[in-house]
Amino acid sequence: MELLHKDLTYELRKCMIEVHNEIGVGFDEETYHQGLIRRLKKGERPFVSKQQREVTHRGESIKTFELDFLADDKVIIELKSLRCGFLRANYVQILSHLKLWQKDLGLLVNWAYPRLLIKRIPYTEKPKQISEDYSYIKGTLTESERQTLARLREAVLFVLETHGLGYGKSVYQNFVKTELQYRQIKLEKGKIVDVMFDNELIRSFPMRFWLIEDQILCDVTALQNRILPEHAVRMQTFLKHLKLSTGLIVNFGKTHLQLCGVHY
Repeated sequence: MELLHKDLTYELRKCMIEVHNEIGVGFDEETYHQGLIRRLKKGERPFVSKQQREVTHRGESIKTFELDFLADDKVIIELKSLRCGFLRANYVQILSHLKLWQKDLGLLVNWAYPRLLIKRIPYTEKPKQISEDYSYIKGTLTESERQTLARLREAVLFVLETHGLGYGKSVYQNFVKTELQYRQIKLEKGKIVDVMFDNELIRSFPMRFWLIEDQILCDVTALQNRILPEHAVRMQTFLKHLKLSTGLIVNFGKTHLQLCGVHY
């Protein structure tokens, strides 16, 4: 199968290699950014730099994204200068940009090595598939918990239907939080959990999980392949300390939305 935008990416690689060879290794991202602007201006391909777009939900601003380059209205380029190599956050960033700008190819570029590192990141919009597992909480819910869980689920599914898959964790957390507020579902973030040992308070710890309607714990993550058992075990720990029984883990995953009930 032929590479996406083969001729364009060949030209872009050539431009970036020229900039890298002339400037050298060891500078920050902005230095290479400015060098690449000047090199691209010499070519015939149109490009934009530092273009911004805002993501909103229910009329509320969620996040403003800024890409490094969009070349020929086809390929997104993200520049890094990282001696440690690419980080997970870098992949999340470029995937978010590809989704928001509705482009099918990105180039993730690391200038920190003697040999320029360029990774092709293809993107296609994923279908809105859902996987739900409530086997651990089946038969354990009170009527009030069941109603709260149903309202929470409806809010999550609305976020999926509205925005699909492809953004990072913090974006989906803000989507869901905004949707819960819109539906007037009570959410408490950073609830303090008193940790006891041998009947003695050893620490008051701010919890990362959300407390929904004082009944259910919820955690929202994204771009995970699947919900891991240790994720559920961590939630069970906080259910225990809060004397609650039910939680929900939500993963806006790479290929589908996952919802998993947790019981303690």
